[in-house]
Amino acid sequence: MQGYGNIDHFADGIENDLFSRAFVFKKENVWLAIINLECCFTTHHLKKAIIDGFNLKHSSSMLSIDNVMFCSQNTHSAPGGYSHYPFFNFSTRGFRPSIFASYKNACIEALSIAYLDIEPSDVFLNVDLIDSESDVAFNRSIEAYNSNNDIEYFDDTRTQFAIDRMIKQFRICSNKSVNKGLINWFGVKGTSISEKNSRIHPDNKGYAASLFENDKSEVRNFVAAFCSESQGDVSPNYYGRSKWWPRGRYDDEFKSAFFSGFIQFENARNIFDSKDHQIPLKDSIDFIHYFVDMSKIVCDSEFTNDKKNHETGSPVLGLSFLEGDGIDKPFLDSVSITLFNSINKYKETLRRIPLITSKKNRIRYQHLKLAHGTKKIFIELQDKKILGYSNLNKIPLPNSLKDLGYEIKKQYNSGALKNNTWAPIILPIQIFIIGEIAIVGFPGEISTIAGKRLKKTLLNVLEKRGVIDVIITSNSNEFCGYTTTYEEYQFQHYEGSFTLFGQHTLAAFQTVYKQMALKLCENRENRILPNLIQPPNFSKEEMDKRTVL
Repeated sequence: MQGYGNIDHFADGIENDLFSRAFVFKKENVWLAIINLECCFTTHHLKKAIIDGFNLKHSSSMLSIDNVMFCSQNTHSAPGGYSHYPFFNFSTRGFRPSIFASYKNACIEALSIAYLDIEPSDVFLNVDLIDSESDVAFNRSIEAYNSNNDIEYFDDTRTQFAIDRMIKQFRICSNKSVNKGLINWFGVKGTSISEKNSRIHPDNKGYAASLFENDKSEVRNFVAAFCSESQGDVSPNYYGRSKWWPRGRYDDEFKSAFFSGFIQFENARNIFDSKDHQIPLKDSIDFIHYFVDMSKIVCDSEFTNDKKNHETGSPVLGLSFLEGDGIDKPFLDSVSITLFNSINKYKETLRRIPLITSKKNRIRYQHLKLAHGTKKIFIELQDKKILGYSNLNKIPLPNSLKDLGYEIKKQYNSGALKNNTWAPIILPIQIFIIGEIAIVGFPGEISTIAGKRLKKTLLNVLEKRGVIDVIITSNSNEFCGYTTTYEEYQFQHYEGSFTLFGQHTLAAFQTVYKQMALKLCENRENRILPNLIQPPNFSKEEMDKRTVL
């Protein structure tokens, strides 16, 4: 299964089915679609396969990479092995075509149902705060959160306040006032169920979606999707409430997932049915989408900590990734962490010695240091090194990582790791406009305050075209890890270590999304998009070398 990075996390049965849900919007000749899949994260290559398969089935379709937003609800109890990038398949022992095909076919079917069910409809925005006493979510990185200068301080007994407790959703109904669907956004991770679980399960948001659809079961084809907003540092587990509590509300993790899901469902239903929470949206839609190389972004000084221009760097995973987050993902043992820290210090010393390290490599590491700051280098995902070793057979690994190390070295020796980067660098950047709402397709997970800053950046620009609110859809179209604020990054907690493009990653996203928002303020026919680059194609030969049948 995908999400906890545990090579021994196998599924031996199904507790609850997984679903794909889709919505299609059309206004004159402009089309949009949103697909929500119950899995850990989405990938560009899976999205492309879905759209290609759908367009083969529907030859007159106007759907494309640009106007489809493909997101997940982040369950960590769903099958993995569907990314084309090797880093995300190390713990699943390779690429698994059967999983890729199952997800693709489910999404094509859901999208087809939505596409064929188009009729004149109205969309309403529902917004409300989840009560502060509802134990639905907690900030799992409170020390880093409190380092931001634009927050209210909360100690580690009040972590439930250090999140965005706003719930937002679209209520979709036909012009005949028949409810057709719901798209809900609330930031919390799909980690109510731990890596000890061996049953496939859609976690808390899966429960919320099924509860809502069952509640509206009298309506034909009613679809309820529960998406995630700013969730990078938000856990459904009980951090800060009381030290004797288990991970969630109950010792039974399925009950804990249901508890969190029920709170989300109950709040969604209340504002869905209440006359006091209905804001009708205009019948206008728009979109913009293109790819950027996130390893080479010059950040606008408006968004950097010192108001100077800085650049992102090639993607690097930090050593504190191995320490977990202390709440959802367990720690590696202290002996292994001590070993890796020792190797890191040794390699850092060697990189500064001219007789050992070439000038070219010394300059390269200087650039990495500028971009990544306090991060201790663990895996260089573009330069294909682990702990500084380009020959992966030489990496000394403790017994705790023996099986994972064997898998990595097996793929390395087969030649499966040499052709492309190990994680995505060319990322999809996307914004939808539906009525007066901007929906950001964000290719990863973003922390609470990083999300707040990105939304403010976009709203400042898009207000001029009538936008009243910005919603972030996490884990959309691709997965590039996490994005924290500059201040949070300095702590190098799990989220900061997994912020792959360095300490200015948020500033880079603010820069490129602002540029995109400015384009959206131009007439569609006058928009000139940047020079288009595309994610890499992976050859059949390369994929075959790391495929598990």
